[in-house]
Amino acid sequence: MRTEGRNGFTFVEIMTVLALLAILVAIAWGRFNRSYERALEATMVSDLRNLITAQELYYRLAYTYAPDISLLNITPSSKSDIHITESTPRGWAAWNEIERAPKRCEVYIGNATPTIGIATESSRIFCALP
Repeated sequence: MRTEGRNGFTFVEIMTVLALLAILVAIAWGRFNRSYERALEATMVSDLRNLITAQELYYRLAYTYAPDISLLNITPSSKSDIHITESTPRGWAAWNEIERAPKRCEVYIGNATPTIGIATESSRIFCALP
């Protein structure tokens, strides 16, 4: 019961406001996580597109594909970890991962064999859970 002359909020009113804020924070956090995961995937795809371009330039000069990323003139994103798993004059395969990303991305060109089995079509980048 309220006494005359006292100002303020009741315990129930404060708890109701805190519960509503908690629900809003939970919704916002879920959306933020999805956006963050999509940004990580976009980074991996971008790095693999740069790798495709660099491999084609390397092929024009050496008539084979580079077996190591250090031979190419690219700088992937700071958290990106690109693995070239196969490299022959007839094709190459690579995959990419970022430490906190749930997905991995893979690409292969020519007659190479995709290593982790995500890519199903030559020259296209595919991303999926490992």
